[in-house]
Amino acid sequence: MVARVVALAFLATTAAAFEPLPDATKATSQALDATGMTYVSSRGSSSGLVLTSRTAIFYPDHDFADLLDVDAVFTDDADGESFEMTCDRAELNVETNDFHAEGNVHGTTSSGETYTAPWVDYDDAAGLLSTDAPVVMVDDTGTFRGIGFEYRVEERTFKLLGNVSVVHSP
Repeated sequence: MVARVVALAFLATTAAAFEPLPDATKATSQALDATGMTYVSSRGSSSGLVLTSRTAIFYPDHDFADLLDVDAVFTDDADGESFEMTCDRAELNVETNDFHAEGNVHGTTSSGETYTAPWVDYDDAAGLLSTDAPVVMVDDTGTFRGIGFEYRVEERTFKLLGNVSVVHSP
């Protein structure tokens, strides 16, 4: 069972294909604007995803949030941090804990791989952070380019997908 906790902090006056909330639905939905949103999701007491954003628009009727200036960290109490990531924007499905991140996406895995990509999706049920967009990955063996990646959160395995080339090797 997945336990969810959503914390909204108002500092003044938020793999399987990610399903964004359609713009038409957003336009006709009641929305809650927040400055400083923190979203915390946990699986029992052993692991969890924490998303923080500078500003957010939360659509409570749809369990959905649009986030700006986002930091994400997934931590397992037994094994420590699994991944961290920053991006310009994210769309969060609060019901499923899935998110789509885009714009200046940078991240680090627990094994030390760093990556940059135009966008990534996180599928909570599958425990998968992935993209099929061009990616640059750096680890202790060098710098690589590929067409996408998959990072299996629980197994802590990072895999570049297709057309992998070495950019730089130490």
